Amino acid sequence: MKKIYSIFLFLITGSLLFFLFLQKDCFAKTDLSIIEEDITFSKENIFEGETVKIFARIFNTGDTDVLGNVVFSNNGKAISVPQAISVRAQNYDDVFVDWNPKSGVYDIELKIANTSLKDENLDNNATVKKGYLVDLDTDNDAIGNNKDNDDDNDALTDEQENNLGTDSLKPDTDLDGVKDSVDSFPKDKTEWQDTDSDGLGDNKDLDDDGDEIFDFEETYELGTNPKNKDTDSDGLLDKEEFDKKTNPKKEDTDLDGSNDSADEFPLDPAKKITASPAPLLDSAVNFAANLLGANNFIYLIVGAPTLLVLFFLFSKKKRKRKK
Repeated sequence: MKKIYSIFLFLITGSLLFFLFLQKDCFAKTDLSIIEEDITFSKENIFEGETVKIFARIFNTGDTDVLGNVVFSNNGKAISVPQAISVRAQNYDDVFVDWNPKSGVYDIELKIANTSLKDENLDNNATVKKGYLVDLDTDNDAIGNNKDNDDDNDALTDEQENNLGTDSLKPDTDLDGVKDSVDSFPKDKTEWQDTDSDGLGDNKDLDDDGDEIFDFEETYELGTNPKNKDTDSDGLLDKEEFDKKTNPKKEDTDLDGSNDSADEFPLDPAKKITASPAPLLDSAVNFAANLLGANNFIYLIVGAPTLLVLFFLFSKKKRKRKK
């Protein structure tokens, strides 16, 4: 009887342990999850060439500890090798990867994979953060090209460059060493200046300043400036000076104190400039002003015509009374 009782007790105990084991296996929950808000970045505004960290927080809402991996990808392309996670029940684990993207707009995708226990809810095992912008900063002014209206910092707006047909990402489109904004021919690397604005670049133009004297003559024979049609800045063009036989490199050829352009006898120091009526009138007015004083002169200019009008009206009225 004792033997039968022992066997029965063994069976009951074994059954109970087996039942408890089954109960644990049946009711244990395995569930890792990630949502869009669990994806964050070390920088919100990033430019091409910079490195940003992408952080992910994985929650374990189940009651079992789980191992697994997180796969990071952008626009369907893996960013790095899968990152290992170890998440205790009712807790979370953080992982991150370094990312060095080119400019563009990215959808950052995260997926939980290779869990040590079968995840009972796969609906929350993947998420996407859409529209992460990586901008360019071509001119390194800390303003991204999307907000910068002069991407290459050449003093021309992007709109102006678009109208000109130049490259808004290059300050010197034709690579001739001259910025687009000051280059008369920004798309021609052989030309950059047009001194006389005749549409012909100085490198091809035989008369850069348009003074009707060839550049080689001015440079090697005459000694005048081929980039300035009035070398001595006296108001006479170099060509006019050669025609008058004055010196295009001296403002006052005869050294009489009168500028060549104002001197009627620019080659004769003994003959002075002949004053025109206008300067004589100006001299007379200035003399009167000095004589009377500034205030009295103003009274004379304003009062004299008024007195003449009053005198005329008074005389006219007097003559009518006599009649």
